[in-house]
Order: sequence, then C-alpha cells, then structure tokens
Amino acid sequence: MKQKAISAFLKFREWFTHSKIFINRATSYITIINSGMILFLLLSRLQEYGLNIHISKWFFPIFLVSVIVMMIVGYLDYKLGFHREESRVVTERNPYFKEIIERLDKIEQKIKK
Repeated sequence: MKQKAISAFLKFREWFTHSKIFINRATSYITIINSGMILFLLLSRLQEYGLNIHISKWFFPIFLVSVIVMMIVGYLDYKLGFHREESRVVTERNPYFKEIIERLDKIEQKIKK
C-alpha cells in the first residue's frame, strides 16, 4: 500500500513538473499576444482622444516593431550576460546541484590526500 502511494506520488510529481514546463513555455507566447492586445487598446484610446488613427492600418506595423524590440532586448539580455548570470544564480540555489557540488568537493579532497 505504501509503495503504491509513493509510486503514485512520483508519477504525479513527474506529470506536474512537465505540465509546469509546458505552461511556462505557453505563457511566453501568450505574452506576445497580450502585448498585441495592449497595443490595440492603446490605439483605441488614442482615437477616443481625437487622434485620427486607423487601427487596421497601424496595428500590425506597430505590433511587428514591438515584437522586434522585444527580440532585441532579449538578444542584448543574452549577449550582455544577464541570462547567464541569472541561470548561474538559479542553479546555485538548486538543492540537487548543491548536493553534486558537495560530492565533487569531497572527491577533490580525497584526491588531494
């Protein structure tokens, strides 16, 4: 009985973890769509204030430019090392990685002796 409960928990944990990864990937795409909706609302508001903007004419070019700007910011984030540093800090806080480092330190100490 206990073994079945543990096995069920491990299967649930694996499923849940993979689901979180898939949801995280999906949210990155939803963010792009959300940016488009915000842009549409902004252009709609500007029309309410008397600016003559044709949403159908300006929406896609502005949306394309905003996506390109996001890509440039992401590229700079990667090239300037912010992504690498963030990954390093997240990895250092990972308990599994800490355990590996401790084991490697013990092995290095044994080799030095």
